[in-house]
Amino acid sequence: MDTTRKLMQFYFIANAETATHYHQNPEMFYVLRGNLDIKIDDKTYKMQSGDIVLINANKRHTVIGNEELLGARFEIDFHLLAEYMGSMQLLFWCNTVADCNHAYSNLRRLLDRILTRYFEKDDKSALYLNALYFETLYVLTSNFLVKADDIRLNLEDSQDRLRIRQIQNYVQANYQSQISLNDLADKLYLSNAYLSKYIKKNLGMTFMEYLNNVRLFHAVDELMYSDKNLTHIAYDNGFPTSASFTKTFREVYKDSPSEYRKKMQEENVMQQKEIKLQEEEENRILEYLKFREKKESPQSTKEKEYVTDAKKIKGTYTDFSKAISIGDGYILLQSEAQNQVEKLQKQTGIKYARIWNILSKEHCFSEKDGYNFRKLDQVLDFLLDHHLKPYLELGSKPSLFMYTPERSINIEETKTSVFDFATFSEIIQEVCVHLVNRYGVDELETWYFEYWNDPSLHSFEPDGEYYQRFDLLYQTMKRYSEEISVGGAGFILGYESMACKNIFEIWREREIHPDFLSFCSFQYIALIEEGERIGKKSIDSEYISNQMQIMKLIMQEAKFEIPELHIDEWNFTISNRNILNDSCEQGAYILKNCIDMNGQVDIMAYWHALDLYSDYYDTDTVLNGDSGLISRDGICKPSFYAFQFINRLCSKVLGKYENAIVTTNGRNHFVIACHNYKSLSSRYVFTDEDEIQLEDIEQYVEDIEPIKLNFTIQNIQNGKYLVKTYRVNRASGSVQDLWKNLDYSKGLMRDEVEYLKSSAIPSIEMKTIEVENGELCLTNDLEMQEIRLIDIQYQYNV
Repeated sequence: MDTTRKLMQFYFIANAETATHYHQNPEMFYVLRGNLDIKIDDKTYKMQSGDIVLINANKRHTVIGNEELLGARFEIDFHLLAEYMGSMQLLFWCNTVADCNHAYSNLRRLLDRILTRYFEKDDKSALYLNALYFETLYVLTSNFLVKADDIRLNLEDSQDRLRIRQIQNYVQANYQSQISLNDLADKLYLSNAYLSKYIKKNLGMTFMEYLNNVRLFHAVDELMYSDKNLTHIAYDNGFPTSASFTKTFREVYKDSPSEYRKKMQEENVMQQKEIKLQEEEENRILEYLKFREKKESPQSTKEKEYVTDAKKIKGTYTDFSKAISIGDGYILLQSEAQNQVEKLQKQTGIKYARIWNILSKEHCFSEKDGYNFRKLDQVLDFLLDHHLKPYLELGSKPSLFMYTPERSINIEETKTSVFDFATFSEIIQEVCVHLVNRYGVDELETWYFEYWNDPSLHSFEPDGEYYQRFDLLYQTMKRYSEEISVGGAGFILGYESMACKNIFEIWREREIHPDFLSFCSFQYIALIEEGERIGKKSIDSEYISNQMQIMKLIMQEAKFEIPELHIDEWNFTISNRNILNDSCEQGAYILKNCIDMNGQVDIMAYWHALDLYSDYYDTDTVLNGDSGLISRDGICKPSFYAFQFINRLCSKVLGKYENAIVTTNGRNHFVIACHNYKSLSSRYVFTDEDEIQLEDIEQYVEDIEPIKLNFTIQNIQNGKYLVKTYRVNRASGSVQDLWKNLDYSKGLMRDEVEYLKSSAIPSIEMKTIEVENGELCLTNDLEMQEIRLIDIQYQYNV
């Protein structure tokens, strides 16, 4: 048996027959032509040309290919990869059949280049091939890796994460010795009984099962890549006898160690045969690779040409992005918050303000005194007086301030208790009557009423109380007008997507359906592994668009159609202490997504409006990494100006591109919004959000290259045009970079805060261009994470 270790290797496959098996190493299938069905556990994925599916280590699976199949199988050495990653607990979620991610295009290009090297026989092929293997694994680990010992969004707090890591590190360091649960309990100063239950709860297996799992991992590695006899393998990996090794091995792999080794030897021989292709098959592969190269050949990332015709309207830019989530509605009783929201509305054109906890016991209800909606009226009156329509979340939504997904503080803990059904029914009746009598039915028809999917209400069950409560709210509001919009339920894209199919099927069978479905988007992905939900950050630059596409397919499969789709909370992070929120990166992220998502959903309400939301004991600096558009001192961030730029777009779209949108009013006025958004890097994936340092901020993006955008608008009226260009970049409009010039000092004096407030504004450049041939050409050089608004106005003569 060839025992040479290779980080990655590939084999061509053709006319695959049915085979059920498993491997110590992860393997990735890539279909070039034909079809391939892969069954993993109880789920079958039907692969077609261009599809990629990665199967994790020791996952039993069945592979069925048709007669036209031509593809490749890539095998990854798990042991070597684990050494590079510093963890033995590695899982991947890489599946183009069930997932959308911008990184799949990069992965396909790399796999194509690897396959191309097979046909290029030269002295440097092996060296270049290894470089491609490393680059491929970099893309895989950056975008599709879930470290199973980093159980984000699953463990209760950071203490749990630390303890799990201590358990794993101890076992990894001592698995070759005769260790016991008692040894580990003594080391962690815990009782045997407590530690046993703790391990079972958080690792899903007993201590001995986990220990044997680690021992087997190393033993199987030696079976495959060494000539050691079975007794030595057993003793060297901590098994007390060869018999216990055989027994444990057979329980997991269904074969004895010797039988498994023999199968692997036979499979290795078969793999060597797989790569011998017929001339016809080689030609088919080369034909495919040339097709992919032509189709996916990327335009230069440094210069892009955008040509539009002023006479050809290609769509409409709607008001879908002119909504904002504020949080707890009663923050609007503070004059400081009112002043900032008023500024936000005037300068960004925000139309809807989403608020929650409006039915809290503290502000409008007590069992002793009954109902008093005076404070609620003050909040709603303020919104209406400032041309903002209420978007009311009527559940008991917690107001959290997040350091990272697994570390949060419930600031408003007293306000989030869920009313029992009788109390909820009574207060809904009371508040609906009050709103109708005070504001009128016509006004309420322009609002949105949402009911959140509180986990305690069990929406995943057919008889879950959530549906009873939603039906009550729906029927109460519809009693006054069928035109009042009532919806829910705030599902988390990427994290709850797969579970939504069951909910949609339940909802479909009920008599009452929502007027709109609401979702949250915070760029986290959940992988369900053996019943446990494991979360990870996503750096997919097309995350919102891709996840909404997945959700629409889920709705289609469930045959559940709803008139409107809302994303009522969205950001790239849920953290209130992520310094990227304060940076130019956030402005570019917002502008990019507002351009990309136009026409895909009906409303997007950014999370969130004001840094005052998470004002806390640690907010002792001018910026604190919260995602508000305005700092607690009233300073506008790049994210604020992104919405300001969006607000100035015209309604008619001439062209929508990767980095820009070109609009017009149809009367010689053109407005362009553009950006140089940079995707987040792998370093961001494996760094806690609140640990990112200001001086390292450039290391959390894939590249820092500038970009040149060349715009040409054809068929316009000849004459003079005034061109105004507004820029936000690190030199203009970035309070974070201005603060850097003040040495990131704490406790700034009032005049220093005022300096930042007045200086953190976009730069403006004006010039006049003469058009003689009906064609206007503009060149714009944008630095990393820069956003621009270009306003082009025809100048009429007397």
